[in-house]
Amino acid sequence: MFQILFITATLLCTALAVICVFLLMRTRKLQKCEPQAPVRQYLSPEMIADDDISVTGNLLCDNHQAICDSLMDYLEREKPYLNPNVKISDIADYLNTNKSYLSRIINSHFKKNFSQFINWYRIRDAMDTYMKNPNIDISTMAGLSGFQSMTTFNTAFTRYTGMTPGEWCKKYKNEMRNEMVNGEKKTRETAKGQFASTDGTF
Repeated sequence: MFQILFITATLLCTALAVICVFLLMRTRKLQKCEPQAPVRQYLSPEMIADDDISVTGNLLCDNHQAICDSLMDYLEREKPYLNPNVKISDIADYLNTNKSYLSRIINSHFKKNFSQFINWYRIRDAMDTYMKNPNIDISTMAGLSGFQSMTTFNTAFTRYTGMTPGEWCKKYKNEMRNEMVNGEKKTRETAKGQFASTDGTF
């Protein structure tokens, strides 16, 4: 009797350990879709909620989850959304599924249609691109991110940041300028303090 209980307990512990490892790996993989930390602070509450949906959304079955994992990995690694002519059928072919099935997964998991989903990635990329090179103009920023239409870019950008591209770029530059001024001020104060300390030793 004791041996049966021991074997049962061992099997239960092993099963729990396997489940924990699986959930940990799945969570790490899903978190790949979160935007870079510098970008996230500029997102609107709606876009942050969209990011959270991408991590915590409930899928209908394991097959949905496998396709969703592959989709996010493909988008982060290959960035097909930078192609202004990308179609859902192109991505479905790459994932070895059909476009109707992929569309249902995007709708149920990310609460978006395909166009909104792709533009979500494009806006994040546009913001990241501008942060790396604040001297580019807005039309270049849009084009590099896969947008063919400035109207679509402006609409999507405003939805996801709460500001027009021009307003956001101005805000970002002002913040960077303030950081630079404060950094220079801190450097001068540190240097002044070190000089005073050295001068006092003579």
